[in-house]
Amino acid sequence: MADRVVEHPRLPGTTSGQFDPQVKVRGGDSGDCWYTIRFTLDVDVPVEQVLSHYRQAKIEDPDGQRDDYEVSAWALVDEPGGETTEDSAPGTLIIDLDGTLNGGLDPRCL
Repeated sequence: MADRVVEHPRLPGTTSGQFDPQVKVRGGDSGDCWYTIRFTLDVDVPVEQVLSHYRQAKIEDPDGQRDDYEVSAWALVDEPGGETTEDSAPGTLIIDLDGTLNGGLDPRCL
């Protein structure tokens, strides 16, 4: 799924960040897995536009489900006391895409 997230067309005004995506999988209830895909973007558009873009993407997870995840963003602010609002373009965003999937026999999910 991380590959599908990275390959999804980016919003104009955004470019791939300097770090490769990171994936964390944790065991859940009844063999389900909770996962987080974290990646960075360099952005020249407001945070809310980036969040909206990925929330509407309907990227398919390994279960074949679409839209079965939540998206949040963390802004990196270089200046002490610097603030980022939904209407500002912070420069670099850390995007977290969190969801669940049926782990089956995946040992990370048991």
